[in-house]
Amino acid sequence: IAKCLNDAMSNLERSYKKKNPNAEVLKSLGEMGGGGGNQAAAIAALTQMMMNSAGSGEEALPTLRSLLARSPKTMVHPGTNVYEVGLIMSEARKASLIVDPDSGELLGIFGFKDMMTRVVAKELPLELTDVTSVMTSSPEAVSPDLTVLEAMQIMHDDHIKSLPVVEQLADGSSRVLGIVDILDLILACGGKDGWRSIFDTAMEVSDDMSDSGSVVSYQSRAMRGSQNNSVGRSNNSRATSNSSSLGSLNERNESTVLKLRPKKPLVSSLDDTVLSVCQMLASKRSDASLIADSTSGGLAGIITEVDITRRVVSKQLDPSTTTIGSVMTPNPTCCQQSDPAMTALTIMVTNHFRHLPVLDAGDGSIVGILDIAKCLN
Repeated sequence: IAKCLNDAMSNLERSYKKKNPNAEVLKSLGEMGGGGGNQAAAIAALTQMMMNSAGSGEEALPTLRSLLARSPKTMVHPGTNVYEVGLIMSEARKASLIVDPDSGELLGIFGFKDMMTRVVAKELPLELTDVTSVMTSSPEAVSPDLTVLEAMQIMHDDHIKSLPVVEQLADGSSRVLGIVDILDLILACGGKDGWRSIFDTAMEVSDDMSDSGSVVSYQSRAMRGSQNNSVGRSNNSRATSNSSSLGSLNERNESTVLKLRPKKPLVSSLDDTVLSVCQMLASKRSDASLIADSTSGGLAGIITEVDITRRVVSKQLDPSTTTIGSVMTPNPTCCQQSDPAMTALTIMVTNHFRHLPVLDAGDGSIVGILDIAKCLN
């Protein structure tokens, strides 16, 4: 879903670049870190959407400080091993920040993808590996007084999914407050009407998206003319708790899932080991794999970078002997190519899914996977 949101931001930038946005609005928002007029224009447009949807600037534009007030903390000190860090990340479902215990300085960040690619895929010993040896050092941090839309723009520009938040104190020192991710920002955008307005507008202003790494780049676009309002699911898939909310979607939105450019899927088998799947994902620089049933070829499950930390690392399972079928999410909720795009986005946001499998509307075969980060871009 971060991929979906990232796409939306790019479309809005291109659109508002052509429309010469009002100078007074841009002046009031200010330039963002040298981002230029196009980025400021996108922020101006999104700000107006949020204010209109929520009816109040304060409601529509919360700051990162307000988000962190109710967010779990994942700060650790140098010397902490990656197994202990994994337990903290699993509980909070957030990346970890490495902080100097004396100065309070932010030293690095260690995320779920780092755990999968830098630790599990390389078979490092969990309890003997210091998190400082596998973290990303000196990550970009932002002020807690940024609005959620300004934070979205930074994530879009820098192609990142999480932002450490650091407050600069009067004495020149700093204090690490926490970390926000892409779903935190989406959910803070003026409620369901707020985040929908971002995607609705983005899909209206662009019909010519192309991406060599997306399903639409090699699938027939004839599917765009076919509308199927039922959400596709794999065999025996679990029911979602938000069926009533799906029925209230905006019926005038006719854009299909293909408009969101699902990525080509990386497919694994039920009997593959966790180690082999992590090594495959690391080599492809990806963060999720769809699991296919070896007999039918249909969708059996999904495994993500977060699952590796929560279900393998924190449980101290051996990646070289544990099968991916034993730790995957079985029968995941999914969508079809011809489903309305807003239906797919609603499923992801409402259920806090970062990924959503995409199946063929005809035979139910695996054809792609949605990433909310790409959709935002």
